[in-house]
Amino acid sequence: MRTGPATWRAGAASALMLAAWCPLVAFPAIAGAASASSGTYLVGVSEPMTGAEAQAGTEIYDGELLAVEDVNAAGGVLGHKIVLREQDDACDPQTSVNAANKLVSLGVQAMVGGYCSSAAQPAEPVYARAGIPNIQVAANSSTLTAGGYHNVFLIDPGGALQAQEAANFFTKILHTQRLLIADDQSTYAVNVAQLTQQRLAHSSVKVVSVQAVPNTTQDFSAVINTLRADKADAVYWTGYFAQAAEFVRQLRTDGVNIPFVTADGSVDPTFIKDAGADANGTYATISVLSSFLTGPAAKAFDTAYVKHFHAQPGPYSAYGYDGVYALVHAAEAAKSLAPAKVVAALHKLQFQGLTGLVHFAPDGARLGAHFVVLEVVGGQYKLAPRQP
Repeated sequence: MRTGPATWRAGAASALMLAAWCPLVAFPAIAGAASASSGTYLVGVSEPMTGAEAQAGTEIYDGELLAVEDVNAAGGVLGHKIVLREQDDACDPQTSVNAANKLVSLGVQAMVGGYCSSAAQPAEPVYARAGIPNIQVAANSSTLTAGGYHNVFLIDPGGALQAQEAANFFTKILHTQRLLIADDQSTYAVNVAQLTQQRLAHSSVKVVSVQAVPNTTQDFSAVINTLRADKADAVYWTGYFAQAAEFVRQLRTDGVNIPFVTADGSVDPTFIKDAGADANGTYATISVLSSFLTGPAAKAFDTAYVKHFHAQPGPYSAYGYDGVYALVHAAEAAKSLAPAKVVAALHKLQFQGLTGLVHFAPDGARLGAHFVVLEVVGGQYKLAPRQP
């Protein structure tokens, strides 16, 4: 078991804003061993367990593990105990393909995982050839559902919804006039950057520059110089949290105090820890987190997670939990663990999860979820007081 530094509690007033989102799913008490079953249901998990995004991968896996233990404690899936087989994709395309091939060779009947879209996308053909459900719990680039694979399902909403939330925030709340967008050249970040630029094309906001920043960059002086020259009055960073912390620190050190907004890949306790006081006052677009829900299911999830892992849930822990339950509900609806039947059932699935209503468009994109804007206040993520 690991420990974690994050506190994901919102204030009571902020939480009330999303009280109506209370999921209705039940949470059986965590038990030791599952009851006797007639067999096992082998499920693959591919997430970053090493590298800069390892913390996020671990938090997702813990959410999945919690779901598995709940399911198994209640008797399993159609009398079968779920067994997870984990592979590290390191948020790296080739490593992810290797992980996918390994999982398929192990005979997994489904895959539930994924954090980095740039790693998830090249692995899609591997799972498609194997014919198994490919449930992506946090990877959410809209390019993931553009490949025509019938077995891909996103638990975290795709880039189009996030881009619209960002565009609304810059136009309606911040009243931005000149925006600089910067990405880290990853599949996810480029997708959000491009879609946001498209959403703003006919708005009052002028996108003065879209900066492609290599994910190894630590010196943001060139980007800051461009920002100054373009007279940008806000920044939207669509990459991941490690660079986000460095970027905002250098901005503030250089005396640039314009609004700094990140996409959901930077919503992580590590961002707040590394950015320190400079994190305060920054914003982020993200689909709703369990920490901002107030119903009994969300509270039970948080309580069980803390008890089991001695840490607060990460931003995507609940998405990992819902990903496992999507698979479970589909198998139960299909009355079969056969991959083809489970895939067919996933296309018809609809259930109330921790992260809202879970159902899918024909291409596998998530429906029923909602984006919000967070603000860092006093070293904690809270709902921004003004939502678009």
